Amino acid sequence: MAYFPFFVDLEGKKCLIAGGGIVAYRKVLVLMEYGPQITVVAPQFHPELPLLKKELGGKLTLLERKFQDSDLEDADFVIAGTSEEELNRHISLLCKAKNIPINVVDVQEECSFIFPALIKEKHITVAISTGGDSPTIAKYLKGKFKEAIPDGFGDLAEQLGSYRDLVKEKVDLISIRTDIFQTMVEEGIRQGGVFTREQAEELIERKLLEHEGKSHTNRNQEK
Repeated sequence: MAYFPFFVDLEGKKCLIAGGGIVAYRKVLVLMEYGPQITVVAPQFHPELPLLKKELGGKLTLLERKFQDSDLEDADFVIAGTSEEELNRHISLLCKAKNIPINVVDVQEECSFIFPALIKEKHITVAISTGGDSPTIAKYLKGKFKEAIPDGFGDLAEQLGSYRDLVKEKVDLISIRTDIFQTMVEEGIRQGGVFTREQAEELIERKLLEHEGKSHTNRNQEK
C-alpha cells in the first residue's frame, strides 16, 4: 500500500532515537536539518554522535544508558534502531498504544511512519517512497530527480518566497499573480538561480500594464 507524504514542520519537536549506532547517526544527520530536539538513548554511541552534539548544542541530547519506557514521555515521534529486535518491537507497541508516531528501522510492519528517500535543496524537499517495496528503486529515482533540479533552485525558491507579500499587495487577480510567479521561475532559471527584488517590482508593473492594456482593448471591442 502506498504511503501518503505528509510534510510536517519538525522545528522544536521532540524526537527520541533508541539505539546509538550507525543507524542512529544517519537518522540524526537527516533530521538535524529540520530543527527537532533530538534525544538519543543507548548504552554506547557511534563515535560521530558526540561530535555532532558539540555542533548542534542543545538540539541533541545523548543519554548513555539502556532505554526506559519513561523515555517516551513527551516524545513527538520515535525511532527504534537498537540491535535488539524484541526491544524494538516493545518500543513499537508502546508507541502505538500511546499514539506516538514510530519508525522501527528496517521492519516496516512495526512502523507507523517510514523514512522516504530525500532530496533537500534549501527549503525544497523532494520525498520518494515505494511503500517499502523497493528501497533500491527509491534510491534510483532519487538520483534521477536530483539531476533534474537546476543549480541554484533552492536559492531561487527562497528569493521568490520573499516576494510573495509584495505580489499579493500589488496584484489582486490570482491569474496575474500566477503569471508573475511563473515568469519569475522561468527568468530565475535562465539567470542561474537569481531573480532580484528590483526585477520583481519591474515585472509586477509590466504585467499589470499588460493586463490593463488587454482590458482596455476588450472594452473597445465590446463597444
